[in-house]
Amino acid sequence: MPAGRTVFAGQGLRAGYAGRPVFVGDGVDLTIRGPERIALTGPNGAGKSTLLRLVGGRQEPDAGTVARAPGRVAYLSQRLDLLDPTRTVAENLAGFAPSRTEAERMNLLARFLFRGARVHLPAGVLSGGELLRATLACLLFAEPAPHLLLLDEPTNNLDLVSVAQLESALLAYRGAFVVVSHDDRFLAGIAVDRWLRLAEGRLTETGP
Repeated sequence: MPAGRTVFAGQGLRAGYAGRPVFVGDGVDLTIRGPERIALTGPNGAGKSTLLRLVGGRQEPDAGTVARAPGRVAYLSQRLDLLDPTRTVAENLAGFAPSRTEAERMNLLARFLFRGARVHLPAGVLSGGELLRATLACLLFAEPAPHLLLLDEPTNNLDLVSVAQLESALLAYRGAFVVVSHDDRFLAGIAVDRWLRLAEGRLTETGP
């Protein structure tokens, strides 16, 4: 991704959740340029997930303007519901990366700790950590590759091996990302270079 390319620009964004407005004043302004690595922090219920959905196009703002650069935005929700639970890990990856050979896909899955019979397990029977790793493989090697990755509390309920795998994947990723997390150790390990805090309906630039 060309450095400094604007992948998302939102001005005066307003949105509601559960019947109440999330942002106050003139709304929220946010510009994301590649390949920024952004941490979005703030208290529970502040609207961080709502802001991610606005950035990713999963929710339209009630007011304000949005501009997105052409390209793929990948969204990793807390529910980890991206994969088809009835298809195997290998079949899911084949759906996201159809032009790669089977050998290439097996090598990619091995990097995410899926080897041997594990690649033929249905996604629906995977543990939380396994499902995260399989989802990451499909997201990061999808065709076309995403230029913006949105992650909502990705370390919730993960074991240390899975958190380490997530850190490694994000360090290798070359696009922009926005990650919502309360895990300071995790955020310190993924080379975040921009910190945002959403609280009381306002989005501000902060430090780590």
